[in-house]
Amino acid sequence: MYPELNEDERFPLLSQHGRRLLHAMRQHSSAPLWNWPNGEQLDERGLDRVNQFSKQLRSTNSSNGLAEPVWLEEFKERCLEFVPYYRQRARPGTSFLDLPTCKRSDLAPRVWQFVPDNEPVDQLITFSSSGTTGHPTRTPHHPFSAACGVPLIEHALRSMHGIELARGPENVAITNVAAYPGAYTTAIVVAYLKEAGCIRINLDPSAWREQEHRQQYLNAWRGPIWLGDPVAFGELEKIHVDYQPQAIVSSIMHLNEGYAQRLSERYNCPALDMYAMTEAGIIAVRDTHGHRVLPHDLFVEVLDESGSRCEEGQRGEITLSGGRNPFLPLLRYRTGDYAALKLNDGHRVLVDLVGREPIEYISDTGNVVHSMEIVRLMREFPVRKYDLQPVEGGYQLHLDGDLDRRQVVAKLKQLLGSRLIAD
Repeated sequence: MYPELNEDERFPLLSQHGRRLLHAMRQHSSAPLWNWPNGEQLDERGLDRVNQFSKQLRSTNSSNGLAEPVWLEEFKERCLEFVPYYRQRARPGTSFLDLPTCKRSDLAPRVWQFVPDNEPVDQLITFSSSGTTGHPTRTPHHPFSAACGVPLIEHALRSMHGIELARGPENVAITNVAAYPGAYTTAIVVAYLKEAGCIRINLDPSAWREQEHRQQYLNAWRGPIWLGDPVAFGELEKIHVDYQPQAIVSSIMHLNEGYAQRLSERYNCPALDMYAMTEAGIIAVRDTHGHRVLPHDLFVEVLDESGSRCEEGQRGEITLSGGRNPFLPLLRYRTGDYAALKLNDGHRVLVDLVGREPIEYISDTGNVVHSMEIVRLMREFPVRKYDLQPVEGGYQLHLDGDLDRRQVVAKLKQLLGSRLIAD
C-alpha cells in the first residue's frame, strides 16, 4: 500500500505552472493507466543540495586518479561511529584496507542496521529492489539522493555529447519506458529541471485502454531523452514515433554495444549504456575505453576473492564506498559485478564490465570458454537480450533482437561446438 500523500506532500515546491503540466500529462485523452502515485517529495533544502551536487559534478577534478579520495577517511570514521552494522564489525581508527567488506546478502535481511543512528528519519523513503543476486530488499533513500539521478544523467550527456536537459513547465524532459506486465507508470515534474515533465510509461498492452494510445501519447509528449532498457527499446521500435530523440539512455539493464549502435543509427542520436544499482544510483557510463565512473562522491575499488585490492587492469569484483544517500552509506560494499579498473585521461574506467560473476563454459572438445568471450562475441550483433544457460547435454541459447540468428549461432558454435542448443 502507498502512503496517502496529497499532491502538496508529493511536490512541496509545485507552482501553478507545474500543476498545470502535471494535470495535462496525467489527464491526456491517450494517457496510460497510471498506477504509481509518486512524487519527488523534495523540499527547498533538498533542491539546494541537488543543485550543489550538480555543480560539484561539473567542477570536481578527477586528478586523484585511482588513489583513495581525501573525503574517504572522514566518511569511514563516521560510518564506524554511527552506523550499527559497520560499528559491530570494526573499531574507529581501523585502516580502510583492513575493513571487512559487505554485500547484498548482508544488507537485505537487516537494512535498518545500515541507517546511521544520528540521521533523522522523517524524510526516509524506500525503493523496492529484486537485485540480481537473489536477495530482494527495500532500500532506504532520501528525496535528495533519489533526485540526484537526473543531474548524473545530464552530466554524462553534457560531457560526452554536449546535451543539456530541457527545463521549464512547458517541456517534457525525459520519457522513461518499460515493457512488461505490472511496470510502474507515472507522470511527474522535476524540481531540478525547473518543473519540466518526466513520464514513465509501460509499453505492455495491459497498461493502455487502446493500443493506438501508445503512439498517440508518445507523439503528444515528446520527451527528447529516452530512458529505459533494451527490452523496452525493442518494443519502442515497433511504434511509429514521429520525432527524433536527442539521446537514448539505458540504466536498468546492460545495453549491448551492437544494439546500441543499431539504436543510434536508427534514431540518429547517441545511445548510452549506464551502470547503476538501487543501492548506489548511477555509477558509470560507457565510453570508448569502458565504463567511466561519474560521481565524485563514490570511491570504486576492484577486489579479488580474498578482499585484496587488485592492481590496475586486473579483473575483480566492483566494490563501492561513499555515495550521497544519508540512509545507506556504503563502506566497501561488494556489488556482485566484475570488471578491471584503469585510469584514462584522469578518469576512473571500468573495463569489460559484466554484471555477474564470470562463468566458464566447456566446449564439446573440452576447451574452457570464459563468459567474457561470449560477452565480446554478442557485442558484434544488435542483441536486445540473450540467455545462455546450462541444460542436460550442453547450453541452451535464447535470443531477442532483430538480427540474423544463423550468424549468431554459427559464431557461438565456433566456441562451444555441438554443446550449443539454440531455441
